[in-house]
Amino acid sequence: MSNQLHPNRALAKIRSGGVVSVYVTGNFASPRHVDFVGHSRLFDAIWFDLEHFDIPTQELATLNLVAKAHPLTTIARIKASDYQVVMRTLETGVGGLMCSMVADAAEAQRIVSWSKFNNPQPVAGEIIGQRGWNGGNIDSSYAAFPAIEYMRHQNTQTMILCQIEHEQALTEAAEIAAVPGVDGLFFGPGDYSTSIGVPGQIAHLSVRSAMEKVAHAARAAGKFWGTVAVGPEMYADAIGLGAQFLCPGGDLKVMTFGLRELAKTLVVKRAAAVADSPKVRYP
Repeated sequence: MSNQLHPNRALAKIRSGGVVSVYVTGNFASPRHVDFVGHSRLFDAIWFDLEHFDIPTQELATLNLVAKAHPLTTIARIKASDYQVVMRTLETGVGGLMCSMVADAAEAQRIVSWSKFNNPQPVAGEIIGQRGWNGGNIDSSYAAFPAIEYMRHQNTQTMILCQIEHEQALTEAAEIAAVPGVDGLFFGPGDYSTSIGVPGQIAHLSVRSAMEKVAHAARAAGKFWGTVAVGPEMYADAIGLGAQFLCPGGDLKVMTFGLRELAKTLVVKRAAAVADSPKVRYP
């Protein structure tokens, strides 16, 4: 059994000024898929999408255990409107929560309170809250550590991101970012584009303007920010705005691109078959 609680690699990279590359899975979330991504050594973190897909707690725990075999930080995206969901998700051993559709600072404060323990001996900068106590789950290596050590590790090493995905949230972005215990903001270009009536147009000028406002809000609060960065141009643009948590896509994109690549062989085969086939001469 491990005799130490390991630091959050992704959070450490961000705090040192680096950029974290994130892979997302939901459609095809499975232990082997996580292991495959881990072996690629191309990503710092993997984001499990529990907002759009039903990944039960026990399955999420298994995915986290597989990820631990690699230098991968795990993030669970959830709608954090329920205390028990927040608590149980954290106990599976995830390195952070990406909280969808956060509307205002009051909601962000509730999420932080549900995510942080009431450590009676907090260190400088440690945010405390009212998270329920178990101490015997995956995140504590099954009660292998003293209570204070475990609570401090969770309070300081669990990443909390609030997603900005609609106009109300954008107006509240600075206040959300300023909430103690919120580590960063995550701009959702897809949902934001839908909320303003230009669904799917993530390169729209209004969407780009909103992303810039999120970047400014995070910077003003001394927090990091991230987004889905589809393609080299959007990725470079986000980097230019100071993004440190970037997701270029994940399982669905990989499957789609892979199928298209395989289909290229079929096109060549069909062309060869046509060239070799007997020609019919019509009068």
